[in-house]
Amino acid sequence: MVNRAGSSAKREKSKKIERSLKVRLMVLAAMLAPLLALARVRPDLWPHALIAAAGMSLGHWYSYRNLDQSTAAVRGLMFMLIHVAFAWLIIGLAIGATVPQAQFAVFAQAITSFDLRYRRSLFTTLFHSLINLYVVATLSRTLELAVYLILFAGLALAAYFVAAKEEGLRTATLRPKPNPASTTQSPTQAGSMTVFGVGYGAAALLAVLALFMVVPRFANNPIVPPFTINIPLEGGVRAEIINPGVPLVQINGWSDGVSDYFYGFNNNLDLRYRGGLSDAAVMYVRSPSRSYWRSHSYDFYTGVTWTQSDKTLTPIDPRVGVHYVLPAPLGAPAAQGRAGEGQRIVQTFTIVREQPNLVFAAYRPAEIFITADEISLDSGDGLRLPQALKPGFTYSVVSVRPQFDPELLRQASALYPPQIARRYLQLPGQISNRTKNLAGRLAAPYANNYDKVLALNNHLLTEYTYNFFPPPHPPGAEVVDTFLFEDKEGMCEQYVTALVVMARALGIPARLTTGYGSGTYNPITNYYEVKLSDAHSWAEVYFPGYGWVPFDPTPGWTPQPYPTPVQNWLFANQGQFFGLDLSTAPLGQIMNGGAAGLVLFMPVLVGLILMVGAALLLIFLVKQFNLSAKTPGSGEAYSCLPPHPRRQLILKLYRQASKLLNHKGYVPRQRWEALAEYARRVGDWPTLARLTNAAEIAAYRPEAPDEETVAQARQSLADLQKELSRRGRI
Repeated sequence: MVNRAGSSAKREKSKKIERSLKVRLMVLAAMLAPLLALARVRPDLWPHALIAAAGMSLGHWYSYRNLDQSTAAVRGLMFMLIHVAFAWLIIGLAIGATVPQAQFAVFAQAITSFDLRYRRSLFTTLFHSLINLYVVATLSRTLELAVYLILFAGLALAAYFVAAKEEGLRTATLRPKPNPASTTQSPTQAGSMTVFGVGYGAAALLAVLALFMVVPRFANNPIVPPFTINIPLEGGVRAEIINPGVPLVQINGWSDGVSDYFYGFNNNLDLRYRGGLSDAAVMYVRSPSRSYWRSHSYDFYTGVTWTQSDKTLTPIDPRVGVHYVLPAPLGAPAAQGRAGEGQRIVQTFTIVREQPNLVFAAYRPAEIFITADEISLDSGDGLRLPQALKPGFTYSVVSVRPQFDPELLRQASALYPPQIARRYLQLPGQISNRTKNLAGRLAAPYANNYDKVLALNNHLLTEYTYNFFPPPHPPGAEVVDTFLFEDKEGMCEQYVTALVVMARALGIPARLTTGYGSGTYNPITNYYEVKLSDAHSWAEVYFPGYGWVPFDPTPGWTPQPYPTPVQNWLFANQGQFFGLDLSTAPLGQIMNGGAAGLVLFMPVLVGLILMVGAALLLIFLVKQFNLSAKTPGSGEAYSCLPPHPRRQLILKLYRQASKLLNHKGYVPRQRWEALAEYARRVGDWPTLARLTNAAEIAAYRPEAPDEETVAQARQSLADLQKELSRRGRI
């Protein structure tokens, strides 16, 4: 019977009509924050956000004006509109509308705003807003989302606080402090239990943090990685690279400005070009590993330009709709097949600035999830699409991480397949003797091709200056000779060309590869933010049995032309700290890193110190101010009043009276019940009323009770005992 009554009371409380205009306005403001975030992330959804905001505002106004009534007609209309919104979701998915899921989420919340009369439904809609914010998070690629998240959280918490405060003011009565401990506990026991609870909570928090730091975190491989379905790339693939930045104006000019076009994404790469690139974002990449994002390669060198000698394209048929599987990971020997060599790395690319019709991927790509009518493979292990990549387009790539063991590469054969040697040992006739002599001199101390290429690479890294604006190229001169012996400075294309030409001069097949560097890793959003200025070139050298092995001779770059191992602990970030590569370094190496390791772990150490300090401070406060004090009914003094012998004596007398009543069949006093309330509930007992008055003086009056009040309490307890005896209770 009691449980049923309690459940009924809870239901009535949960269905309490919310009449506070202040709370309602705060909830409405919190609901509008995700709409603003959605419109900022997807500007094409501004009209949808404004319509939804108007609907939410109108719905709140209607709900507030009709708190005590709800018509069936309005609920029926809401039911119909929800189904219309759901039908639009299905249609939008079919026709490729702009994120129809987000549209449905905000429109559904606007529709349900017309029936927000109860506090429960008003606060439940905040969870709906949180879902909307999650939808926005799936579309956001920057830290701006944190602003809207903080705004929403602040408004939601403010609404809860104001609601609780107003509810408290409506129901407040003067009553003793609640007793957090059992009546069988002593003050010392209660304080000890509180201290134990605080200490246990702090220890548990530290243990969870420590566990999170050391437990491996492996990147998952989703069954179907993300891809865009509403921006399909239609048509067939052509041999030419489609680049929205064409035509290039300055081919052989000198410029001290920046460009929004990388001349390396073209059918030929002209090394006479000078100029930098802007810092505009081009794409966001989510990947468990740091890597360069490769696009294609060049094999034929004229002395001033690079081109592809073989423009043959091989169509790749999709396995299922959007799933394209390559016959072997690109750049790997065909004998390895689809199994590849190492970990499978899943990357998701989201384009924010129009890009060429090239598939950017971590080396070596093996599978692609993309909405394109066709994908073709060029002769230089590049992937082509029917159209240029459009802003908002998303695709995913599964790459197989190669395992290049230097010791094994040193033992690789120097006998190359004829098709490799014929194509990738080509050199123009104007290569100077001093270029060939430099290559021979650098490689002379080594007996294997790997160390020879490494010597060439290290020489370029240390002896030349990187400069976006080297002197204009002399007419008729060969680029490598000018770079190595005249200018001695240049961009990545000059460094890579020098490495490839010197390797070929030694009889080692090599080629120039282009793409983007890894970009800047954002640990908050978990995306690599790739900019135009991250456009890059590097070299690939052929080793029989291992395929194309990348080398980067350009100084100033963090060399990572193929993926790092998948991170498996908390601080294995995709960046470098004080020269230490955290993506590959073991925990022991980092911990032994001296000052660098100390600086790296400083934020964690500070956090741990603050948590321990907060726990110790709380324990001190518990002991100092006796925060575990009980109500007068259980015999402990109030924490807000100084202890006094007369105060404690009166409360002790009141406890004895309570025990007499409780143990002799009278209804016990509840812990939340005020003393006067309990006296009225027991009945017309003048003696209990006088004792209650003395106890309230002892409990609530700042001054200590006088001797007359103590005498009154003693006499009241004696009279109560006599009254119980007269009634046959004792």
